[in-house]
Amino acid sequence: MAWVTCPHCGFTQIPSARCLKCHKSLERPAGGAEKPAAPAEVPAAAPPPGYAQLVKSLPRPFLWTIAGLAIAVVAATLIWSGGSAISANTAPEPPPATPEPWSMDLTGRWQGRAATTIPGNPPRPALREAFIETDRSGTIVAAGAVLTDPGRGGAGAGYLTVPDGRRRVREIAQALAAAPRGAALALDFIPLSPWVPHRDRVWRALEGQRSKAEDVSYLLVESLEPDYLIQAGINTSGFLSYVFLSREYAGNRGEDALSRVIHPGPESSLRGFRNVVWDMSGAADFVTLQVPVTLSQPAGAADRIVLRREGAATRAAASTGASAANP
Repeated sequence: MAWVTCPHCGFTQIPSARCLKCHKSLERPAGGAEKPAAPAEVPAAAPPPGYAQLVKSLPRPFLWTIAGLAIAVVAATLIWSGGSAISANTAPEPPPATPEPWSMDLTGRWQGRAATTIPGNPPRPALREAFIETDRSGTIVAAGAVLTDPGRGGAGAGYLTVPDGRRRVREIAQALAAAPRGAALALDFIPLSPWVPHRDRVWRALEGQRSKAEDVSYLLVESLEPDYLIQAGINTSGFLSYVFLSREYAGNRGEDALSRVIHPGPESSLRGFRNVVWDMSGAADFVTLQVPVTLSQPAGAADRIVLRREGAATRAAASTGASAANP
């Protein structure tokens, strides 16, 4: 039961028509005792519109535009993917890589020297020298080796190639035919060492001479002198070879000494060669541009010599050959 307060005297009492104290009307509200006012209800927030309501609220032209754009994007993606797959499958294979041609210019003269010891009682010091001449591709076109034995002379041998071998053979054969006992020949391709005396020499044919100069294809000639033995080979193919020996190293005269010394293999090059002259063998180191070679003969054990390029080969006398054979 709710209590009421008299508005006239302030007496709090149970609900009644008149105040129990002052007997004045309490102005009781119609319908019974007063009831406390109920708190005002807060209206609940309306829920946000859903996706379906949002779509329904959009105008139809706008919806059709969005749908058309989506269809266009999907179609373009499918077309691009199909075209890429077809082009990837049908593209021609790249041509195989072609190896680059040899580009390093190896033209030049490669030479070196090394001290050695000749066995004996007592052993004696000596000097070995070697050289190789090459063209641009590294093919060996000339080679030679010299042993200098102080007080005893020494030995030297080598070879070179020239383009005018046939002319040289013909002229030398004609000169020998004109002087059977010996002819003066200017064999300028022989690089004689300083210990070989410079003198006018007369040459005779050991092998190859024919009655007709036109039939000669190879000549082996020897110098006529009592102390030094010098031989030279001239071939129509342009292969020229030589050997010169002092008295201490000379063998029997009138015999072929070249075949025991000069024997280069076919297509010898800096990439690898064997037995070029006096068993000289080796291969180039293209990183340092050096050619370590082993030279076994003449006299003594094998020696190691490092050849270094000294520049372009100068072989004017061998290439011109203007006075290679004069009667």
